[in-house]
Amino acid sequence: MAKKHTFTNRLIHERSPYLLQHAHNPVDWYPWGEEAFQAAKELNKPILLSIGYATCHWCHVMEKESFENPAIAERLNEAFINIKVDREELPDVDALYMEFAQGLMSGSGGWPLNVILTPDLAPFFASTYLPPVKRQGLMGILDFVDRILELWDGPEREKLLKQADTIVDIFSAHSFVVGETLPSQKAVSDLMEILYKIIDPIFGGFRGAPKFPIGYQNDFLLRYFNKTADNRALFLVERTLDMMQRGGIYDHLGGGFSRYATDEKWLVPHFEKMLYDNALLARAYVETYQITKRSLYKEIGMEILDYILRDMTHPLGGFFSAEDADSEGKEGLFYTWTTQEIAEALPAEEAALIEEVYGVAQKGNFEGRNILFLEERPEPSHALEHAKFALWKKREERVHPFKDDKILTAWNGLAIDALALAGQVFQEKRYQNAALKGAQFMRGYLWQEGRLLRRWRDGDAQHPASLEDYAALIRGLLTLFETGGDSSWLEWALQLTGIVKNDFKSEGGAFYSSPASISSLILRKCQFADGAEPSGNALHAENLLKLYEMTGETDYLWQAEDILKAVKRYADNYAPGYAYHLMNLQRYYDVQAPRLVITLNSNEQYRALLEKTLATHFMAHATIIWKKEGDQILTRLIPSLEVQASLKGKTALYICHGKSCSAPLSDPEEMVAAILKL
Repeated sequence: MAKKHTFTNRLIHERSPYLLQHAHNPVDWYPWGEEAFQAAKELNKPILLSIGYATCHWCHVMEKESFENPAIAERLNEAFINIKVDREELPDVDALYMEFAQGLMSGSGGWPLNVILTPDLAPFFASTYLPPVKRQGLMGILDFVDRILELWDGPEREKLLKQADTIVDIFSAHSFVVGETLPSQKAVSDLMEILYKIIDPIFGGFRGAPKFPIGYQNDFLLRYFNKTADNRALFLVERTLDMMQRGGIYDHLGGGFSRYATDEKWLVPHFEKMLYDNALLARAYVETYQITKRSLYKEIGMEILDYILRDMTHPLGGFFSAEDADSEGKEGLFYTWTTQEIAEALPAEEAALIEEVYGVAQKGNFEGRNILFLEERPEPSHALEHAKFALWKKREERVHPFKDDKILTAWNGLAIDALALAGQVFQEKRYQNAALKGAQFMRGYLWQEGRLLRRWRDGDAQHPASLEDYAALIRGLLTLFETGGDSSWLEWALQLTGIVKNDFKSEGGAFYSSPASISSLILRKCQFADGAEPSGNALHAENLLKLYEMTGETDYLWQAEDILKAVKRYADNYAPGYAYHLMNLQRYYDVQAPRLVITLNSNEQYRALLEKTLATHFMAHATIIWKKEGDQILTRLIPSLEVQASLKGKTALYICHGKSCSAPLSDPEEMVAAILKL
């Protein structure tokens, strides 16, 4: 029987899991949109904009304490037009008001984010989590309401409105950046010297706590090592990846990483799992395996991807967003164990083995329970694998954490990229097939009327895609193409790149985060800083450099240069926040970056051999083009390839640097040797 609810608000008509979590609050929530804006103007009320996401722990806490409280809700309804936003559905709204909030609060922000706006959407007050009553130095939400109304209904309102408009004007003045010069090549080595000082040489990651597993920083370090042979860079990558997979931040039974660790040893995680984290980390493990050939990295990379395929994949092929930290109202309950639970789940011998290997103690290491972790990596054994699998099966009987099953274009682009790369490196068709199916899902369900959409759930696609959506998907499509996918994926990537130029390019040359078609934002911004994911501008600069290398079209190079010029002032000020841009800069200055054109004959002779060779050999800035016999789409997209063909019916390899190519090779031993020299 369906549960009866005392209250239902407008969010009941939404598809976002986060918004639906609030659909039965007594708060009179509106979704972001014209109805709410108009109501604020007609009623002359300020707007409470509350932003969060479905797997946000403190969002859940604030909902239970305040938004489900009828007395508090009544005050909120009297005082405000209340708007709920899922930050993952509307990243541009979140990014804009988070930036405002950080200015208003003079510090770092977080979620839930609560911003008070004028009816014209200008911000004038902001806070993060608020308890129902004042405690531990935090203002209570009712005090918060009283303070806002005192300002809004008192003689200070005109001053308040002017102040809000001034805030918007200040941010508008910096909405885009005109860069005059490119960062120097020295900026890359300067960043490395900074990273050597701030990365923890004992436990990996940045020093101190909390610790975030930022996969793309490892990508930067790997490329620096590959081009300079500076062993310090590889040491830091290996130390970070080794220590992370030992800690409780890694799910030793089911695979995949949690969002972050609260301590410096990676032991105690915040247990939510995000698709983007795991996609980025999977790539880091795949590439580190490619360089080092250490089986550990292959094992962890495959476990991450197997987790995504098993638990985070829609039957139609798209990838879900996240899993919550909480189950049955308690954080980490699903993932943690008591000695009694292990004893009941396993035979005595296996229980003892698990307890010994994973540091299980009677008193526990997390609220009386045990987070599984490794003090040191055990030798592989059939007995341990059998015990782990049996314990995982027992865990599957538990109440699972809530799954945010919306499908986001940007995060799916990152997953497609990681799966396609792993399919090649690990020679695993199931990963390649999953990447292909994911791309087909994107094209089938989130590509409508010549434009991308941001979110799909339960058959409904909504919200114009942001720059990060386009950039991450283009990246995934290029990797799919480079790992042997059909040239139609390159064709779509080029089409999407053209849309980005038309719809997102700013007056300064870099790209706005939102398209011009979105009218509900009071201003458009160019975002450059990398966060949990690389920024949209950083991802797209990488795409543009790759497309220039593939096609020779100088317009792609010029667009990439515009981004690098624009980011220079920020990278000069704080390089670690712009590591992905500086990784692109390293690529930009690598004039010897190879382009491999493999022209297959009708039998695709030597394809398997060449795929295996490429799988085992890391090349930081190479681009790879597989040209199948009779591929008219590819020669239309890259006309210069017409002169490169299989030799007398034999598969051939052309190695190009810039605009010149070496003589083609068709002998298999010579082709392999030539690749391994790069």
